[in-house]
Amino acid sequence: MQKITFSRKSPRVWLLAGIISVAIIIAIMSMPEVLEPLAKYIVKSMGSYWLIAVLIVGVIHGLKPDEHTWPITVTYGLMQRNVRGVITAVSVFASALTLVWTLMSALVGELMGLLNTSVLDPYVDIIVGITMIGIATYLVFGKHRDHHDVKTADYRLIWIHGLAAAFGGDFFIVLILTIVIVPMITTGLSFLVGFMFGFGSWLAQTIIVLAIYKGVVKSVGDWSVVAEAGRIALGILGLFMIWLGVYSFLFPND
Repeated sequence: MQKITFSRKSPRVWLLAGIISVAIIIAIMSMPEVLEPLAKYIVKSMGSYWLIAVLIVGVIHGLKPDEHTWPITVTYGLMQRNVRGVITAVSVFASALTLVWTLMSALVGELMGLLNTSVLDPYVDIIVGITMIGIATYLVFGKHRDHHDVKTADYRLIWIHGLAAAFGGDFFIVLILTIVIVPMITTGLSFLVGFMFGFGSWLAQTIIVLAIYKGVVKSVGDWSVVAEAGRIALGILGLFMIWLGVYSFLFPND
């Protein structure tokens, strides 16, 4: 009986996973690098209100489709059985990002000579892609506790993924903002740049992922199909990230 049920759902699962993956890939590829000039403008315009400025930049970052914002956290969100699980999944991922960014902004004085972090992007993409495929494989084939025979995301793995993803995408924005802001504040407060950036990103991602989660679950009607599609989409996106990293390595953007 279980095998018949699975085969009946399988086409729906793969179709939904394919739609999710294609939509996310298009979103990531179609978003130009606009955050750096916008971030500098906002911070310089708001002057002494730099803390609010960084929060706004963080929110914009969370809204911007990227390899470490809502296009990725939504795949983990779709694996959750309820809203609390969605918020927890997004929070775990965003917390890992925020931790790295907070530490990096606190140590920006030592990192100024390494500001050109774009050379690391291809390697980060490949590492993140391998991490995503590994997590997806574990969630599909691994032996761990389920919710009514439906495997959900392991928060420890989401945390690891978040730590790896923190060094990709707009990571350099945190360093640039810190260098711009440090002359206006005491060095001891520089950690707030990375923290507020991550906090703003978390706020935006949570809102978007919750909206997508509710919309997809409501339209599909069967949460088990959505959860399985989320796992498959995570693996597909992992392959895409590896391809993106290899492509960037072979054809660098000068």
